[in-house]
This record gives sequence, C-alpha cells and structure tokens, in this order.
Amino acid sequence: MPSKYLTIDDVATLVHHRGTTTLPGAAPRTEQGRVVVCLHDAGGNGNDFAELLDELAIDQSPLSFDMPGHGRSAGLDSLGSVPAMAAHTRALLEGFGLTGVILVGEGLGGAVALETAMLDADSAAGTSLVAGVVLIGQVATVFDVSREIESLSAITAGRARREFDRTGYAPETDRAVYGKAFGEWVKTDPRATLGDRRGQADWSVGERRLAVPAMVVVGEHQDVDETETANALAAALGSVAVTLEAAGRHGVIEQPVALAALIGTFIGGLV
Repeated sequence: MPSKYLTIDDVATLVHHRGTTTLPGAAPRTEQGRVVVCLHDAGGNGNDFAELLDELAIDQSPLSFDMPGHGRSAGLDSLGSVPAMAAHTRALLEGFGLTGVILVGEGLGGAVALETAMLDADSAAGTSLVAGVVLIGQVATVFDVSREIESLSAITAGRARREFDRTGYAPETDRAVYGKAFGEWVKTDPRATLGDRRGQADWSVGERRLAVPAMVVVGEHQDVDETETANALAAALGSVAVTLEAAGRHGVIEQPVALAALIGTFIGGLV
C-alpha cells in the first residue's frame, strides 16, 4: 500500500494513500473526485481504513494517517486531547495544501473530525479546509469512556492483562475480520490508547454548531445505547443518521464496500 511520511511539529507522521506516489513532503495525487481523509479511533491507526481506501479510490482521492504514538508514526504517546489531534490533522491538510476535504472519523476520530471542521476557515487560502464530515462507530456529543479508562489504567500499571476486545461486531462477522482488526490493534501501545481515552472523555460538542454538512453512520447491529447517542449527535448537528447494514460498531472494517457507497452518496449530494 502506498505511504509516505510528513513531518508535523517535528513528528514523522505516516500517511496512507492510494494516489500516485510523489516527492517526499508533497501531497499524493488527489485530482480524482473529492479528497477523503480518514481519522482512526482510539488506539487505532490509519491502516484500519485499508479496504475502505481501496473502495473509495475508485471515484475519490482517499488517504488516512497514523496519529503520533500510533501505528508507524513517531512519538511514544497520544497527543492527549481532541483539540491537539484536530490541530495535527489541520497541520497535515495545510502541509499537503488540501482544501475542501471530506473527513471520515471513526469513534474518537469522529470527535477529531468535528473539532477540525469547527475551526475557522483557512484564512490564508480564503477557503475552508473541510467541506463535509462523515462519522461512524461509537460517536456522541459527549463520551462516557470511564470503563475503558479504568481498564487501560490497570493494564498500563501492570495490574491486568491486555486482551483484544471482540465486542461490538455484527453476529455473523467472519473470522478474517477479527484477524485484520487484531493485526492493527497490536501496533499501538496501550499507554497511547489510554491517552486517547482520557482526551475523549474531556471532549464534547457543547453548544457549538457545524457549518458544513454531516452524515452519521450507525451499524445495523450496534447496541441500543450507541444507536441512541449516535442519533442524538445527528440531531445536534442538524443531520440524520443512516444505517450501515450487516455491521456493528466496526463498520469501517466490517463493511468497507457498503460504507464507501454511503460516503459516495453523501459526496454526490454536496453542492
């Protein structure tokens, strides 16, 4: 899979893409369709979107990246707050000279997408960096991740064993999906995931309003509480929630083809 590094605030950030490889520090080729930038969940990395990027690349110019301390990006720990992650995302977009992008955020990445989109338009270019937002997974106006923080705190303190979480998937999920998810999960130290969760717990939409279109995607098999919080977020954003069939909370890896189709429909409806 094509990839390259972009240095942001002295941190080498690994970018996954599907466009033709270009010179170091230069953006991949992004002339096809819209530029779609995917933001990973707590403890994840940009390669979580590998199959989704493959599907989006048929009509769009997709890319993703590993946040500092995740996957193959430099750094030993999480940036620790959603605003810091949004600033890193914004710096990457500006570093590549990208504007009018569609942000696709999974879980924590959804909060980062919203935070990035809610920043002011790029004053230097005179145009907005973000043209639309797609949110998927465990998304909300405010996150209750206290159980995750408690568990990760015990793990990082050596009081508990780290175990792969198999919850949140659709009932008929193929073993290969679990294998792919596990392969990406092990790439990030639990200390970074703990920093992610703490930053997630400290963030909320608050009274702010989103100035660009949004779509909230809910897996058909997500649990009731997650579905309710996703619907509440959609209402707060003046948007609607759409269903991703045959998926649970992990639709990015469970149903990448169907998710790409939903994103394509969303992009097609933009002015």
